[in-house]
Amino acid sequence: MREKPVYIFLLPVFFVLHGYISNYNSIPVRGALLLTILYIGCILTITGFAWFFYRNLVKASLAAFFIIAFHLFFGVMQDILKRIFGDLFISQYRFIIPVSIFFFTVMIIWLKKRKKDLSSLQYYLNALLAIFILIDIGRLIAKTVNSKDNLLSSGLTQAVVKCDSCKKPDIYLILLDQYAGREALMDVFNFDNSAFENELKTRGFHVAANSRSNYNLTPFSMASTLNMNYLSAEMGVKKNLNVGYSYQSIRNSSVVKFLTGDGYRFYNYSVFDFPGQPAHQYGAFLPYGIKLITTQTFTGRLARDIRSAILEGKLPFKGVQNKIAYEYLHFNEGIAELTKTTAASKGSVPKFVYAHFIMPHYPYYFDSKGTPVALEKLTGFRKTNTDDYIGYLQYGNHKVLQLVDSILVTSPQPPVIMLLSDHGFRHPAKKTEHRYDFMNLNAIYLPDKNYSHFNDSITNVNHFRVFFNSCFGQHFALLKDSTIDLWD
Repeated sequence: MREKPVYIFLLPVFFVLHGYISNYNSIPVRGALLLTILYIGCILTITGFAWFFYRNLVKASLAAFFIIAFHLFFGVMQDILKRIFGDLFISQYRFIIPVSIFFFTVMIIWLKKRKKDLSSLQYYLNALLAIFILIDIGRLIAKTVNSKDNLLSSGLTQAVVKCDSCKKPDIYLILLDQYAGREALMDVFNFDNSAFENELKTRGFHVAANSRSNYNLTPFSMASTLNMNYLSAEMGVKKNLNVGYSYQSIRNSSVVKFLTGDGYRFYNYSVFDFPGQPAHQYGAFLPYGIKLITTQTFTGRLARDIRSAILEGKLPFKGVQNKIAYEYLHFNEGIAELTKTTAASKGSVPKFVYAHFIMPHYPYYFDSKGTPVALEKLTGFRKTNTDDYIGYLQYGNHKVLQLVDSILVTSPQPPVIMLLSDHGFRHPAKKTEHRYDFMNLNAIYLPDKNYSHFNDSITNVNHFRVFFNSCFGQHFALLKDSTIDLWD
C-alpha cells in the first residue's frame, strides 16, 4: 500500500462499482466489468506515456491518476459549479477546460521538479480508495441480500385466481406519452378535446373523465402502472431519484408476469427493457445500461452537449441535425407499423402488445392539420409550448384513431385496447397548479363493453387491477388513488 501505485487500479474499480451500486440491477455485470477493464487500460496507457517523461513510476502514476479522475468525476464538478454559479461563465466549458489545462500543466511541471518522496501521498490514495471500495462492497452485499425488498411490492402478492372460463383476447397497451387529461386541456390550454373522446366512444370505448397518473415522470409512472402498485420507499429521496430503480421495477413487471404466466406472448414496442426483450429504441433523454455510469464522465457530458449543440444548429452538421431532430418521428412511425402488423397476424397464443409512443410529447412534428413544423421548432426542450402541443395532440388524435381502427378491423378476434398516458403536460407556458401534471388520458375498449368496474376517477396504479378483476376473474384490492409530485 505504501510502495506500489495500486490506486491506478482502484480508481476505475471504485468508480464503476459505485455507479453499479447506485443503479443496482440496472447495469449488466458484463458491461460493468468491460467498462472497468477499459478504464484500467486507459489509465495504464497514460501511465506508460507519462513514464517516458518522468522516468519515475510514482510520478507517472500520479499524473495518470489525476487525468483519469478529472475524466471520471467531471460531471460531479460541473454540477457543483452550476449549482453555485448557474449558467455563468465559470460553469461553462470555455472556462472549465482552459482552467483544467492550466491545472494539469502546473501539476506536470510540479511532479517533474518534485524531489521529495511521494510515498505518503501514494499511501493516502491507496488507503482512501481501498476504504471506499470496502464500503461499496458492503453496500453491494446489502443490496444483494435485500434485493427482493428493493423491488416494488408486487401487485401479485394476493393469490391469483385461475380462471379457465375467462376469454383471452389480444391486449394492446398504447401509451401516449404526456397526453394531458380533459380538465387540464380545458383549464390550461382552453382546448376542448371532446371531439376525440366522442370518436372513441362511438367505437365502444370507455373514457375516464377524471383519470390521473400517480407520478409525473415517465419511468416511475410506468414502473407503478406495470406493477399495479406504488413505488417502494427504497426508491430513494425524491430529490435524488434513482432512475435505475424504476428500470429494475419495469423489468420485473407484475402485469407482464401475470399475462405471460397465463399463456400470453409479450411484444415490447417501448423505450424500456424487459427480460429477453430489449427496448425497441432507447430514449435519448433516458440513459440505459453503462450509460447510467458514463453520462457523468467528461466524454459523456461532452457527447451530450455536442449532440445538443448540433440539434440547436450551433454546429454545422445539417445531416446529423436532421437525424437527431426526427428520431422520435421515425420511432413513432415504426412502432405504429409494428403494432398494425402484429394485430393482423394470427397465432396460437394470445398477444400482449406494449406500444409506447413519444406523442404528443415534444418534439411536436406536425400541426393540427398535419403540416410539418419548421425544423427550428424541434431543436430542444426549451421550444415546448402550449400552442404547438395542442396542434400535435390533434394530429396525434387522428393517428391514434387510425391505429385503433386498424387493430379493430384486422385482429383475428375482438381485442382489448388501452389508451393510457403516463402523465399530463409538464411544461405549460404559464405557471399552473401541479395537479394538472397528473391529469391524463385513460380510455379502454373491451369486446363485451362491460365497463361497470371502471370509474371516472381511476388512476394508473389501479388500471390493471380493475382490468384483471373485470376480465380475468381476479380479486385484487384497489389502492388509494394518490399522486406523488417527483419535482416537489
